[in-house]
Amino acid sequence: MRPKQTKQPLELTRAELEVMQHIWRLGEAYLGEVVDQFVEPRPAYTTISTVIRTLEAKGFVTHRVVGKSHRYSPTITKEEYRAGFMKRVVSNFFNDSPGEVLSFLAWESGSLSVGQYEELRRVARQIVEAERNKEA
Repeated sequence: MRPKQTKQPLELTRAELEVMQHIWRLGEAYLGEVVDQFVEPRPAYTTISTVIRTLEAKGFVTHRVVGKSHRYSPTITKEEYRAGFMKRVVSNFFNDSPGEVLSFLAWESGSLSVGQYEELRRVARQIVEAERNKEA
């Protein structure tokens, strides 16, 4: 069950996102388990604890008490966060235009390989076909 939350913060900081990646992967974890997910040199235990408390204050993480410890879990899925994040990026930087996003990736950044172009074509065809099936 999700706790009642105020308006969800728009974005996670880099440190918060890194901690959330581990919590999402683990599903539910004690602080020590989250700390163990970091590669050396790890951030300090207290630093990760502070980030988790901040995530909890922002409504991204909740906890349940187990003995003298807290077991943390996400209140939002990675997919929910990603969807909101990408909507904001497309809105703020690409005039709400997926075409502008693709143009940026293809031409301005020059970051797509031939295989990735083929993947985009395949996905576009699947989307068009799904839309046609919904209309039928």
